[in-house]
Amino acid sequence: MMILYGFLSIYILWLFFLAVMNLQGARDSGKLTGAAYCIGLPLLYLGLVIDFLVNVFPVTVLFLELPREGTVTSRLSRHIHDSDGWRKTLATWFCKNLLDPFDPSGCHCK
Repeated sequence: MMILYGFLSIYILWLFFLAVMNLQGARDSGKLTGAAYCIGLPLLYLGLVIDFLVNVFPVTVLFLELPREGTVTSRLSRHIHDSDGWRKTLATWFCKNLLDPFDPSGCHCK
């Protein structure tokens, strides 16, 4: 049951990521209206809380280490740049398949 909660929480975080990246793309292109900004801002803050909780609990189990960072992206970036082995492979997979394609910049895990 705990594994199901872990996958579900990571999936919910990804959904929030997709929504926030869509808002960022609209902002970057000058199409984000004031109403969309006001409605989207709580989504950003709730997403940050979820990001922290997912990083502390399910991602800690996934990477078999305590977090040194406050967000999942920071942890993934650290592993991509400073790790070797399976942690780097796993972090790279998450970034290339689930994050980078949906970030307006094209590279979320810098």
